[in-house]
Amino acid sequence: MTPLILAQAGELTFSNTWETILNSLDLFRRPDEILRMLTSLPIVAAVVVTVVGTACVFRGYKWHKPVVVLLSLLLGFAVGRMISQDVGKSAVVAISLGVLLAAIASPLLKYAVAVFAGIAGAGIGATVWSFFNPGETSLAWAGAGMGFITLALLSFIFFRIVVIIFTSVGGAAMMVMGLAALLLQIESVSTQVQEQLSLHPGVLPLLVVTAAVLGIVHQQGGSTESAGEED
Repeated sequence: MTPLILAQAGELTFSNTWETILNSLDLFRRPDEILRMLTSLPIVAAVVVTVVGTACVFRGYKWHKPVVVLLSLLLGFAVGRMISQDVGKSAVVAISLGVLLAAIASPLLKYAVAVFAGIAGAGIGATVWSFFNPGETSLAWAGAGMGFITLALLSFIFFRIVVIIFTSVGGAAMMVMGLAALLLQIESVSTQVQEQLSLHPGVLPLLVVTAAVLGIVHQQGGSTESAGEED
């Protein structure tokens, strides 16, 4: 999710932002477009996304405060790059907005968690919609909207559970797509990776689901042990 937005941020303006972000959330939609965006992701960004995603999957709840701040920084940087296309290309805009969102996320942690939980829910909703309605992928925004609202609201009631879910799902998407972007930079395996992603669009969602389930199980077990130690 985040890596695809970062990959396209340099080409986006507000006129086409919504459609591109929706395509990024839906892992079943337009595999060729996802492949193109992963290929255009800079290697430094791919490394950062992979590391952050791995941290989210395995230490999401324990490190949820710095993780949310870091995700806010990345989101602000991506949105800042979009804005800079309309007001004049400038790295200062992207960096400033990233720092601003990171600073806001710290004191407003619950609201920041709700936003990122909603984004994860939107990705789940859009992907599930396209999976069960392959002929109506243009309406994936409906599934994304329902997913966003559901997880965002649940974060205020079941904070720990929702944090584990959104860090596992979002982190898994970042980790898998970041690794895919890195593999695409290696000439010896680039062709095979491209073939798998383009010919088998279900591979990417399957890897994300597998990593997310592992993350949820790992984090749930770790948080239970920590709670037992505190008691």
